[in-house]
Amino acid sequence: MSISGFEMKDYHNRVKRILPGGIHYNFRSPWEEIPVYAAKCKGSRVWDMNGTEYLDLFARFGAMILGHSCEEYNNGLKDAIDRILGVSHCDLDAEVLELINKFVPSAEMIRFGLSGTEIVQVALRIARAYTKKNRFVRFYGHYHGYYDNIMGGRSPISGEPIPSDYEGDVRGTDGRAESSFEQSYLLPWNSIEAVEELLLKNADKIAAIITEPVCVNGGGIMPSPGYLEALRHLCDKYNVVLIFDEIITGFRMGLGGAQEVFGVTPDLTVFGKAMAGGGVPVSAVVGKRELMKLIENKSVIHAGTFNGYALGMAAVKITLEILSRDNCTALEQMNRNASTLHEILIREAAKVGLPLVIQGPQGCASFHCCEKELAHTTDYTFDIMLPDSILSNNFKKNGVLISPVSRLFTNLSLSNEDLEWFRDRSAKALKQTKEDWDEFIS
Repeated sequence: MSISGFEMKDYHNRVKRILPGGIHYNFRSPWEEIPVYAAKCKGSRVWDMNGTEYLDLFARFGAMILGHSCEEYNNGLKDAIDRILGVSHCDLDAEVLELINKFVPSAEMIRFGLSGTEIVQVALRIARAYTKKNRFVRFYGHYHGYYDNIMGGRSPISGEPIPSDYEGDVRGTDGRAESSFEQSYLLPWNSIEAVEELLLKNADKIAAIITEPVCVNGGGIMPSPGYLEALRHLCDKYNVVLIFDEIITGFRMGLGGAQEVFGVTPDLTVFGKAMAGGGVPVSAVVGKRELMKLIENKSVIHAGTFNGYALGMAAVKITLEILSRDNCTALEQMNRNASTLHEILIREAAKVGLPLVIQGPQGCASFHCCEKELAHTTDYTFDIMLPDSILSNNFKKNGVLISPVSRLFTNLSLSNEDLEWFRDRSAKALKQTKEDWDEFIS
């Protein structure tokens, strides 16, 4: 179906009449913006209903790690549909569980869900049941889903760092259940001193520490040397469950996730997105047997109609088989292509005089229009987010889709042709951004 730009606006208004805001999620997407209504996808490219072609570095928030219309993946899903769709358990269960168990250090036992948001809450429930304590620690700039107890807020300048709502919070929401913030403490990330001080005073209340091992959602910030190891030590010392949120880093940083890269094994890990190749939703909580046994003996309830559904199991199996084939050759090539893409962006930015850095893991890095890499989540200020957003918008105008605000999600199908496409269009987007920014600050 091909329609004109004017009719595309009419189509969007038709959607908006029934879909709130006309989009399927809220964060950082103005209601006035017309999304890309895809009519065709192949490899790293997307074509909208008007036939406009885009290079897809959005990849559905990083879930589409194989690229679009991967023949092996699609055929595997079709086989599952024809053979086993609609059953609670299938002949793929053991293979999928054994693959994850083989690759992920913390995955002694595994339970499946659908969304990252829900599976985080399962992990917290396990931690509370295991420790017989109630609160948990989370960090500024990290994202673990949109439930009331874990999204948004800020801590007071003095006193216990219990978060509260504040005006202007991009992750704030009306309708939050009263007292839900009292379940957590909110700390600055990459400061082991802040964690140690809190545990010294409140360890008897704290069931878990949940963290992205790399703060992808807060700007692509890597953990300081020794930081994750220190978290592991403190959790052991104070009987606190360490939870890694690897919903983004899982299977992108490597088959063993960030925990394998950094050599730090958490007690529980949550996965999603790339684990199932992006075509269907699957999440998982994995962890040490002694914790996961709480589900087995029914001390902790974990329910869900579509947990472990056959189509999802097929998606995970095929994805992990492709990623692990030939000693992860395809994944290594994806990361090499990601590095080339980053080099192109840095060179083109220098040509137009726009300050720019790229940081974070290769397959899910972030760009920032500033002079030096961000070291702390508090460094990721509005003054950096604004030019980043302008550049992301100019990328879209020039045929490159970027994940909000400035994340670059590569996939296995990214080709040399795609890199050349990016080179040409990034030059135009950067030039336009430099002009827009100079006009804004003048």
